[in-house]
Amino acid sequence: MLENGSPASARTLRVATEQCYREYNARKGAGRNSLLNNPGVLFQTLARDAALVRAMRCIKPNPESARVLDVGCGEGDSLWVLLRLGFEPSNLSGVDIQEDKIIQAKARNPLVNFECADATSLVFRDETFDMAMESMMFLQLTDDDVARRIASEMIRVTKPGGILLVSDWRYSKPGSKEFKGVSRKRIADLYQVGKQTRVRETFRGALIPPVGRFLSKHLPSAYFAVHKLMPFLTGQVVTVLEKRGASEESIR
Repeated sequence: MLENGSPASARTLRVATEQCYREYNARKGAGRNSLLNNPGVLFQTLARDAALVRAMRCIKPNPESARVLDVGCGEGDSLWVLLRLGFEPSNLSGVDIQEDKIIQAKARNPLVNFECADATSLVFRDETFDMAMESMMFLQLTDDDVARRIASEMIRVTKPGGILLVSDWRYSKPGSKEFKGVSRKRIADLYQVGKQTRVRETFRGALIPPVGRFLSKHLPSAYFAVHKLMPFLTGQVVTVLEKRGASEESIR
């Protein structure tokens, strides 16, 4: 095994990540998740963003002062939601191992602190952030050793009583080894629930892709009715975790 945090380890993880996305885009097409070009994406995005907003209402952060880290931020989509909620750009940070994604993120919002970095070895000091979040990262990270190291780093840089927000897909893709669902059990393992963290609340987001994309494209008026009446069809869930420690208060 490569040494944790070594340059060789970071390069290996970066190459593997970039290869994964190249293969995905080659199969699905680069415009698969385009709001402009794919009508199947719209209500999936609305449901995902609504779950994040409901999570923020539960957490009740102070948008003017809360420091937030987005791990695996990509082009910064999740942080855009926080900006719309009034968070200060200078208090927001995002890290991603893909350099091209960080370049795009910086170009789109130069006021946010974006850095190309290996999430298994973050440069931030202990207890720096009021909230650390990830969005749709662990589904594609099937190596649980790497996933645990990333989760451990997220816990380390979060203040006691602070929030860890996990926004991910709970089901694995049948017959595929390239995706691993982020179930309650997996979250409990990665984030040491009961030892280092506790679950505060969960919020249902987007429907499983085949159903959600179909409804979004062909029956948009039925999307949220199905979402409400058939909760088992929810694929994406936002889980709010609180870091245990001296302070048990949520970020204010």
